[in-house]
Amino acid sequence: MRPRVLLAIFVGGVFGGLTRYGIGRAWPPRVDGFPWDIFAINIFGAFALAVLLVLVMEVLPQVRYLRPALGTGFLGAFTTFSSLATAADHLFAHGHPGLAMAYIAGSLFGGVAAAAFGLFAARNLIALRHRASTAEGSH
Repeated sequence: MRPRVLLAIFVGGVFGGLTRYGIGRAWPPRVDGFPWDIFAINIFGAFALAVLLVLVMEVLPQVRYLRPALGTGFLGAFTTFSSLATAADHLFAHGHPGLAMAYIAGSLFGGVAAAAFGLFAARNLIALRHRASTAEGSH
């Protein structure tokens, strides 16, 4: 691993973790309620990672540190499976198995849906941009 890539991952991770922490502080879940903060963070992260993937692969492939900084670093620290598992465990331990199962299922299906939508949206935006630039060039 190149030191600059590791530095990009580190810097992105610091900001991703701080962002997640800030959202958790600003939007704390009820003690035995649905962990909306973690759910929203993970769903948004799945969407953002899919959009980033399309951008890095199709629009900005020459930008070397974008994927490690934003994908691995920021979004890796922003979204965490451990937070999902801890919140689900907390719900199970405090007598809310139905809510815990709904949270796990919603997180899994919501994450896949958000990632699929992110891929679809990013690819369509790129196609629209390409068509617009092609139309401008032909005038």
